[in-house]
Amino acid sequence: MAVHLKFLALTVTTADAEQTYRFNQPATVISGPSGSGKSSLLMLLKHAIGGDAILTPAVRDHVHSVCAEILVGDEHLALKRMIGESGSDRVDVLDPVTLDLRESLIIRAEEGKTTLSDRLLSALGFPRVAIPVRREGKAAKANMTFQALFAYVYLEAIYIDTQIVRHQQSYFDGMRRALFEVIFGLTDSVLLDLKQRSAQLLTDMKTKTAEHENVSNFLRASDSRSDDALRAELGGLRETLALAECALGALRSELEESSAADAVLRQELQQAVAAARDAGQEVVAARELLEARESVVAQVELDRLRLDRSATAIEKLSPFDFVICPRCMQRLEGRPVQEDHCIVCLQHDPPDESVDSAAIQQTREALERQLSDARAVLDADAQVLAAARDRAQQADFLCTTLRRELDAQTRDVVAPRFDAIANSSARVAALGASIDAVTQLRDAWARARAIAQEVKDLRATRTRVQADVKTRSLVLAARGQLVDDLSQVFFNLLAELHLPWVRAAVIDPKTYLPVIDGNPFESLQASGGGITTCVSIAYSLALLEFGLTHPDVLVPSLLIIDSPRKALGNNPDDQERGNRIYGRFKALVDTYGDRVQLIIADNDTAPVPSNTFNTIPLDYNQPMVPGVAHPGPEHTHRAEDGYEV
Repeated sequence: MAVHLKFLALTVTTADAEQTYRFNQPATVISGPSGSGKSSLLMLLKHAIGGDAILTPAVRDHVHSVCAEILVGDEHLALKRMIGESGSDRVDVLDPVTLDLRESLIIRAEEGKTTLSDRLLSALGFPRVAIPVRREGKAAKANMTFQALFAYVYLEAIYIDTQIVRHQQSYFDGMRRALFEVIFGLTDSVLLDLKQRSAQLLTDMKTKTAEHENVSNFLRASDSRSDDALRAELGGLRETLALAECALGALRSELEESSAADAVLRQELQQAVAAARDAGQEVVAARELLEARESVVAQVELDRLRLDRSATAIEKLSPFDFVICPRCMQRLEGRPVQEDHCIVCLQHDPPDESVDSAAIQQTREALERQLSDARAVLDADAQVLAAARDRAQQADFLCTTLRRELDAQTRDVVAPRFDAIANSSARVAALGASIDAVTQLRDAWARARAIAQEVKDLRATRTRVQADVKTRSLVLAARGQLVDDLSQVFFNLLAELHLPWVRAAVIDPKTYLPVIDGNPFESLQASGGGITTCVSIAYSLALLEFGLTHPDVLVPSLLIIDSPRKALGNNPDDQERGNRIYGRFKALVDTYGDRVQLIIADNDTAPVPSNTFNTIPLDYNQPMVPGVAHPGPEHTHRAEDGYEV
């Protein structure tokens, strides 16, 4: 049974006007000359349901929003979407009568959020499945979307004579085939999950196999010894290490016993070392104090010199009245100066009595007394430093004497043991390093074995999953007869169009694409666009009619065709073929009535009785975008020329 999907109306809103286009009969023809907006109207239907539509500049520049009133399954909805970047990433679901907002849904999938596609597929009752795909060489899942299903519904003008459901787009072709299998029940969620699991297992198996090769290459390049040889060598190294550690312990015990006799001398040496350290610290402290005293003496001398220079300057310069600046040689007579202020520096002149020669002399004498006292203290500190240095030299001499005495006593007993201990310690360290190296190699061997086992387990698991895939495929294999039946419907439709060269036509059971006289669809393009257009239309009509007559085939009940007479030509045979295409449209509508909907964009009206088709006429005086004047046929932009939002 075809899943119920129907457009009732589309409202196009601009800044100054609004126009509603209604699809109130089973078949509607949107007619008008090239560039009047026929394809754009169909693209706006696609835009309203969340698709990536191709829009002309007139639409992008003037249309603010579109609202599509649709029937999806048993639900009656209005879907409103903005044009342009602002708000176009969401679709508002409205009440179709009151236009109250029910919910606002995102278009692109986000974790944990419901998309418009989720909402529409649920309303259709279409199975929610994910298909296995490979992205960047890795297994992954891709969710089937309503927009992908819409590719089976909408024959765009840009693809109608070159592709079947966009089959030449490699990123979409896997989704196209998976959708066909779901529509015809050739697969189900169980089989798709099994295939996805098989693909993931294959990816994991390839990853682990590459890892095993890397580890194996490392082992072959780094060391030629086998794991058994390494295990035996590791045991021998550990035994040797134990013996070396015992010998080292014995040497250390002997050294401790021989060193007990030297304890008194060592204690004296430690005390002498401590005394030498204290004497050295005393020297440092005395030196620092002497340096501080020297700083004080220097400062007092500077103060005395500064006083002398100031007294001399006052004595020499006070009698003079400056009329010229001594620095820049400018004259000073005309310069405004407050009374009792210096004419040069403009500071307040001190009174004459403040320059007291007796006070200066008194200050000089005080500084000289300070200098004398500071020098006396400096001499005393110098004597302290000299005494401290003498004591430090004596302490160092005592330490040197005691060390020589200790060395003389221990040279014949301790030194040989120190050499033996050093050699034994080096051997223990070397054995430990060898054990670590062998252990690392053995760990690498263990890792290689573990990875090999993982590869083996993954291969066994994938074999079981592949068997389950085969079993499930056999269960569904009987439905393959539906593809054969579809081939017969497809051939009959082509025969009705009187294509004289067609002798056999089938739907390939593997690719689900048309094969004409044993040739794939791509090879037909050399015969002309009219031929491929007829094949494309016949394929979509066969799917639609097959869904209407088979209750278990989930083909949508809607078909949108842009330019069905594209590239047919103008000779009588071509025109007759176009009439036959419309005759098939009429027969479909007459047979199934409201169970089916056809929306067709064409340059001319339908060449059949007008009461069969609802007509939406467009022209340059009444273009699709309301309230926007058309510049004329010389300024047309077709949607199929490629302006994508």
